[in-house]
Amino acid sequence: MAPAAARRIACKSIVRKNPRVLYTGRPRLGQRRFEGVAVRIARQASLPRPPARRFFASLLLLTWFLLPAAIAEAPEQKFSRSDDRWVKRTLERMSLDEKIGQLLMVPYYGGFANTDSEEFLRLARQIRELHVGGLIVSTRPQRPTGFERSEIYGLAQLTNRLQQLAPVPVLVAADFERGAGFRVRDTTSFPHNMTLGAAGDTELAYRMGRIAASEARALGVHWLLAPVVDVNNNPLNPIINIRSFGEDPAEVGRLAAAFIRGCQEAGALCTAKHFPGLGDTTLDPHLELAAVGVDRARLEQLELVPFKAAIAGDVAAVMTEHIVVPALDPEPVAATFSRPITTGLLRDQLGFEGLVITDDVSMNAIASHIWPGEAAVRAFEAGADVILSMSRQPEVAFAALKRAVESGRLGEERLNQSVERILRAKARLGLPRQAQVDLEQVEALVNNPRFQEQAQEMADRGVALLRDDAGLLPLDSTRPQRGLLLIVSADPDPFPGAELERELTSRVDSLQVVRTDRLFFKPEEIALPAASLYDWTLVAAFVRVADRKGNVALPENLAALVQKILNNGKPAALIILGSPYLAERFPQAKTVLCTFSTAEIAERAAIRAVFGQIGTSARLPVTIPGTAERGAGLTRAAAPMELAAAAPEDETRLAPVFTLLDQAAAQGITPGGVLAVGHGGRLAAVHPFGRLRYASDADRVQPDTLYDLASLTKVVATTTAAMMLYERGALPLDARVVDYLPELQQGPDAAAKARITVRHLLTHSSGLPGYLRLFQEVNDRRQLLERICAAPLEYAPGSQSVYSDLGMILLGEVIERASGQPLDVFLQKNLFEPLGLRSTLFRPPQAWRDRIAPTEEDAEGRRGLIHGEVHDGNAWMMGGVAGHAGLFSTAPDLAVFCQLLLNGGVYRHRRFLQRSTLELFTSRQTDITGASRALGWDTPTEPSTSGRYFSARAFGHTGFTGTSIWIDPEKRLFVILLTNRVHPTASNNQIRSLRPAVHDAVVAALGLAPPTPATP
Repeated sequence: MAPAAARRIACKSIVRKNPRVLYTGRPRLGQRRFEGVAVRIARQASLPRPPARRFFASLLLLTWFLLPAAIAEAPEQKFSRSDDRWVKRTLERMSLDEKIGQLLMVPYYGGFANTDSEEFLRLARQIRELHVGGLIVSTRPQRPTGFERSEIYGLAQLTNRLQQLAPVPVLVAADFERGAGFRVRDTTSFPHNMTLGAAGDTELAYRMGRIAASEARALGVHWLLAPVVDVNNNPLNPIINIRSFGEDPAEVGRLAAAFIRGCQEAGALCTAKHFPGLGDTTLDPHLELAAVGVDRARLEQLELVPFKAAIAGDVAAVMTEHIVVPALDPEPVAATFSRPITTGLLRDQLGFEGLVITDDVSMNAIASHIWPGEAAVRAFEAGADVILSMSRQPEVAFAALKRAVESGRLGEERLNQSVERILRAKARLGLPRQAQVDLEQVEALVNNPRFQEQAQEMADRGVALLRDDAGLLPLDSTRPQRGLLLIVSADPDPFPGAELERELTSRVDSLQVVRTDRLFFKPEEIALPAASLYDWTLVAAFVRVADRKGNVALPENLAALVQKILNNGKPAALIILGSPYLAERFPQAKTVLCTFSTAEIAERAAIRAVFGQIGTSARLPVTIPGTAERGAGLTRAAAPMELAAAAPEDETRLAPVFTLLDQAAAQGITPGGVLAVGHGGRLAAVHPFGRLRYASDADRVQPDTLYDLASLTKVVATTTAAMMLYERGALPLDARVVDYLPELQQGPDAAAKARITVRHLLTHSSGLPGYLRLFQEVNDRRQLLERICAAPLEYAPGSQSVYSDLGMILLGEVIERASGQPLDVFLQKNLFEPLGLRSTLFRPPQAWRDRIAPTEEDAEGRRGLIHGEVHDGNAWMMGGVAGHAGLFSTAPDLAVFCQLLLNGGVYRHRRFLQRSTLELFTSRQTDITGASRALGWDTPTEPSTSGRYFSARAFGHTGFTGTSIWIDPEKRLFVILLTNRVHPTASNNQIRSLRPAVHDAVVAALGLAPPTPATP
């Protein structure tokens, strides 16, 4: 069965169960489609939605993502008889005033408006008295930085209230060129079109259109004034630029058609703009009237190509622009007022039958030549259906249009044609049946994390690396990095590049940040840091495309600062956020990266590309004169930043080590085990040896066999958790333990116990006894902790270092109180799960028993073979979760953990720990003479379980059950040895000689041992 057919059958069953869910193949406008399911998005806003409905809304949203992204084409939904009857009946009943009102679209800000406020009364008057047929979501000024976007619930609620006032439902439009986030806060924001042009994938454009329309309908917006289908073939164009998909007309048409298909399949109207093409101009119509002075042949080959593709894709609307095109109309009038262009070309020659809407007729290109009333009349005469004006004075246009009809200048038949088109659009959207949105659905349908993920993917895939002559990229965050981030904004911006800084901070060890813009921090007023404080520079240049700005250039003083940095001799990369044509200005930049967008997700994508988290395969969608041709771009694979697989020669080199371990198992040193060796970022070996038990029929050890880590819990779990909380400020090293555990002051030595710090617990210098068999004396975790707190100290805190299980047990309890979570839960959420350690946990499930190596035959407490539960008695009494023991894991999981530490706290481009924190906790503490302890970790001594060759900078730990980890940052080496040497009895101590022998053999096999002195 074809996927589309299967979806139709599944959806029909849903319809029978829930009459509010309608399947239509291709949905009517006014219904929401989730991969073949169309859902009417609005009910009476006053009706509360029960929890079950909320669940089904979320379920439908999930279905929308899980099914294939590309929707099979379904037969076109016919305009129903009831829709047709509503259109005819409504048109027949309309007065002249009501018809004229339908032509007008007026602005409103989507925010809270009191019903007695001037703004609400203005809108109410326009709907009731002028009968306006359309609203457009607008921003409001926010000086001095620009504008303020609408609010989610403010927009939806206000729109509902205005719809209640309208006898005929109002058509709501918005400039959602980059999705709802372009005009509404806290919604999904996409990169600019040129980013998608650089990626060159129509699937991305389709998804962008579909998500944008989905959020729009949930907010009460029906009509997207997008996409921009202009071909940007003029580098000096101040108003299109990155709003365009690129300079190739066929590619622009292909991407635009995909966006349109996604948008309209999700139940919204879509608009191709700015007809007949605004890409080849150096003027902004918001400021002055522009002209495109090319011949008809060029227009046919370039400007008109994307519009033809949009019309072939059944685009619902076309927006005309205030631009003179002599090749199409010899009269020097804007296309907005040109009947040969709007009617002759668009309607008659191109066969467009949808809505024609003007661009804002209050722009200077029009307003400086024609008064608003005459502008509305002329636009309508030319062939427009909807007159868009952001002037907030529709009364002028209304009166002028009415006079024109009454005088006979405009025919009523022509008026009826436009009104009928508008009414038919409203009917297809389902507005006569339900014009309001369900406010309770907004939280499920807007700003979904999956939408954000897809938007980020678009930004990531659109990053283009134009050049990298010095091979600077990718930067490696596993190595110490000191950088300078210079953020330059060509616009007034008090804090540009916030996301750049946020994304960069976690990847480097030291970051100097300097910001400069046109208004707040002028380059003449800032001081650059000393060159000795950084090793490389990222220069981030923001050049936004904005109306009434007039150019897309970097001011001279800002450009001079960029030149200074690029010429200072330090390695530097130029990151262009916005107009890619800026690259022409800086030919000396050896590394140039373009995002084609100023959106926050583009900032994030840029840093991801700089550090190799994402690859770069995008291609330049425009030509940069004298710099790069369209299609230019370097391909760089992503650097996964994870352990690489073993090289073919690794097994041969490590063969002597494998032989040593096989002999150890044969000699009864341990039943078996697993060795993992990592070197230079590569997992050189994961070698299982021996069996789980000594019996000849016992299962052989596998690479993923789980072992009871015993005291490795202290470092893998407890110390790591302590590092994380230390970085958060929740666990200062010199904080008193009694501040977390007041009960520690009970019993003897209360004054001395009050001096015990977190540092003392980590360095085993608290004065607490090393070990007590408390599990034989207590009945539960609470009693065990009480006994530890009541135990007398054996020495003054900080005076010596004596290895202590009890101190680490208390540290585990401190961590639980500092984090507000059980130790195992905190580690699962913050370390094991995000690091991908799926086989590292406390209390492994019974179903995993066959994968777990057994430990001791217990003749005392539990009486029998300990298998699948913690070996340590005190940890067992605490329920299997304790700060000193209880963790189970595998060699491959621990290899990832060790590489995380060798990487300086980062793995798969996620920062878990700061490098400085790792260096602090893994360096030998010098407070106690003769002690070898770091914070939690141990360091090599003579003799050491790490053998003779690990450097003084190495750190590691052992576990009673026969486990050990040693890590050497200088050699970029780790060695993990997991055994169950305590099986069947803990009296077998031969592991003591095996451990150093294995480590020496590994170092020698890898060629890392010092040369043997020559024999005299």
